[in-house]
Amino acid sequence: MKKHIYLLIGLFLFLLSVNPVWAQDANISVSPGEVDIGLSFKGADLAVSGKVPSGSDVYIKVASPNDSVLQLSKKGKVSIFWMNVENTNVTNVPKLYQVMTSNPLSQMPLDLQKQLGLDQGFSQIYSVGKVTKHTEIGSEALSEEESENYIKSLIDIYKKSSLYLVKENVVNVEGQNFNTTVKLPPNIPQEECKITVYAVKNGKLITSSSIPFKVSSVGLVKWLNMEAIYNGPMYGYMAVLIALACGIAIALIFNYIDSILSGGAKTGFDPGASH
Repeated sequence: MKKHIYLLIGLFLFLLSVNPVWAQDANISVSPGEVDIGLSFKGADLAVSGKVPSGSDVYIKVASPNDSVLQLSKKGKVSIFWMNVENTNVTNVPKLYQVMTSNPLSQMPLDLQKQLGLDQGFSQIYSVGKVTKHTEIGSEALSEEESENYIKSLIDIYKKSSLYLVKENVVNVEGQNFNTTVKLPPNIPQEECKITVYAVKNGKLITSSSIPFKVSSVGLVKWLNMEAIYNGPMYGYMAVLIALACGIAIALIFNYIDSILSGGAKTGFDPGASH
């Protein structure tokens, strides 16, 4: 009986000696939790903060779902003309992919960077992205080497518009608390995106946690999007009317400016004038 008591006491003391923060999850909050896209939308800032185990380096990934289907074309020379020689669909590539860190990425083992999808080269995108080309008999999957060129081109396009980026040393960490600001570009995809926080210590992942935020259109932008998706003919009819109205308005403005510059004199061809 005494042996069992001593065993229980020893186990209890061992559990007390274990640092409890290693078992904690990273608590995250994001503000605002919803991003509304209206006519004047020029991007948005998200305040991300939370708690991680003390002494951790913090790495944050902001990504949209990789459920989009994007079309890319390859141009080539046919005879003396440059034209599209290959049309492809790229799938499983998210439109938004941002990485922010509290320390240089070089302090994290490269294998762990790639495992978590945090490395500078966006290697995780290459591993999940799929490319198929259109042929006369249907779709044909490209080889890994051929796909890499298209995925790289797509990543370069997204990097130019700040949809893809890596920012080091922008996450502030004080004790167990961290905070940073995520800057979303104007062309952010309209869907539910996710922020994932990784706490890393001594080159090892301690814990991670995620929180979603929603991006959606509102007002006139939402109505136009709905019309474009569900009522194509009406949307096209409205586009033609708007184009005609803009053309008429521009013509009237130029005529008004021309009359002012000419001092009100009548300009143009006069069919009643004699030679």
